[in-house]
Amino acid sequence: MATADNSVDADLLAMYRQTSDALLLLQDGVIAGCNPAALALFDGGQPDRLLGLGLVDLSPLQQAEGVLSARALADLLADAERDGNRQFEWCCVGCGGRQFWAEVLLTAIGPRRLCVAIRDISARKQDQLVLYLALLADIADRRRSDEHTRHLAEHDFLTDLPNRVLLLDRLSLALAAARRKRGRLAILFLDLDRFKNINDALGHHVGDQLLREVAARLVRCVRSVDTVSRQGGDEFVIMLAEIGAIDQVAHVAETVLNAIGQEFVLEPHRLHVSTSIGISIYPDDGADIDTLIRNADLAMYHAKESGRNGFQFFSPAMNAQIVERVAFENDLRRALREQQFVLEYEAQVDIASARPMAAEALLRWRHPALGLLRPERFIGVAEDCGLMVPIGQWVLEQACREARRWQQAGHPLTVAVNLSPTQFLQRNLADSVAAALAASGLAPELLELELTEAAIMKHVASAPATLRALRALGVRLAIDDFGSGYTRVGHLREYPFDKLKIDRTFIRDIGGDGAAPPTAVVAMIAMARSLGLTVLAEGVETEAQLRFLTQHGCDQYQGHYVARNGLLDGLDGLLDGPA
Repeated sequence: MATADNSVDADLLAMYRQTSDALLLLQDGVIAGCNPAALALFDGGQPDRLLGLGLVDLSPLQQAEGVLSARALADLLADAERDGNRQFEWCCVGCGGRQFWAEVLLTAIGPRRLCVAIRDISARKQDQLVLYLALLADIADRRRSDEHTRHLAEHDFLTDLPNRVLLLDRLSLALAAARRKRGRLAILFLDLDRFKNINDALGHHVGDQLLREVAARLVRCVRSVDTVSRQGGDEFVIMLAEIGAIDQVAHVAETVLNAIGQEFVLEPHRLHVSTSIGISIYPDDGADIDTLIRNADLAMYHAKESGRNGFQFFSPAMNAQIVERVAFENDLRRALREQQFVLEYEAQVDIASARPMAAEALLRWRHPALGLLRPERFIGVAEDCGLMVPIGQWVLEQACREARRWQQAGHPLTVAVNLSPTQFLQRNLADSVAAALAASGLAPELLELELTEAAIMKHVASAPATLRALRALGVRLAIDDFGSGYTRVGHLREYPFDKLKIDRTFIRDIGGDGAAPPTAVVAMIAMARSLGLTVLAEGVETEAQLRFLTQHGCDQYQGHYVARNGLLDGLDGLLDGPA
């Protein structure tokens, strides 16, 4: 064992040379000896540089956790002298400047002073000096393991963002600072719009990829002093610390909306996603964490009610609106469970023969308190709370059973069923349709599935494969509300449609006093016929409209005019009247 003082007990030196543990002999806080293991740990076998140094000299220069100061070392030495030993963790610098953590057991092995309150050990006389033995264990691996465990406990496993535990800890510190400085902070509560549809249709692995990319974009939208946290599912919380004017918060919210609104390329999928953001401000909207988060959450729901893809600041009036919305969602779940939904049917009539050829299923909700509700009252809520797929499946199954009943009664009418964008996104849509046909016993050619332009164009990459799978079942396909979206004629040639339905907005002014668009209707009819599609006009209400359509070669129509002229006589027992 290398020493700096020949008076050091020779037996002591000969004992600790044989050990593989790193040992330092300290005299008055200065390294007076070290064994080979300590040399290897600190200086690669060059003892001259170690001898005469204090432990403080082997600490990193920066002041941080685990870095010894001269005062701290003096306290530890005095404590060890008084109690016999002292254990602590120390961040030190080893060979080549490597920083590592060591666990140190400091033991006093020389004469003890009577007055342990005197901390200035450098002023002691020679015969009062105390020797200390420092046993060191490199705990770098253990520290890394502890830090990794702590990181896992405080961060989201999927995105590596701070989780709720770490967010609450940082919020506590930020709130304390805001109170002390009389400052402000903001909470932004984010929820991706219709994220459940992506999971249901494309699978959770695609949803997880999307969440990781969303997290990365959110982090780039804020400062280093702010915190982006994932709460679970598709919910994120952003804490903006030390904000100035409120328009600074609005600017961040706009930045987030723009970042999330950019296309996500998750091969082979290209997804367009939006988010709704609710904002609460300390101290205006709450003085504690729970209140601030709850109010930001309420504001987020208000943003969804206002059309999504936007942000809303909290206001007290929002609370009553959200309570009403939650009650409506619960009613909707009960309606599905208790089968409060009903279907009405609107006939689709062949113009040449004036005979009903098909009937479109129209969904209604018999609400126990509000009466009969049309889809526009509840479809948006159903989409938001993830009920559109089960409701759509109920409609499909019920309509197939009804059409089978018509067929058995001698009226083989085609039944037309609308598919929502959410249903169309389902990976197993063709299987669901096949199951409904099999359960009802309905022939596939008597089922017509209607899709809007928007549903097709929103999922243009996957639409051809889905439509081909449906067509392979033998069902008919119709493009609904044509003219209200942005489908190109070239796309129509690629898709296996059987029918084109002209949107009612192009029909309503035909023969009226307003500016009618007959040219557009004529062009749509001509285009559909050139593609070999049956063309149907929606919303026909007058004889003048029907006459115009007949003159220009339209094949079918539907609307109130059917019922007004008794064209459903003989089918009253089978079909409900038009809604």
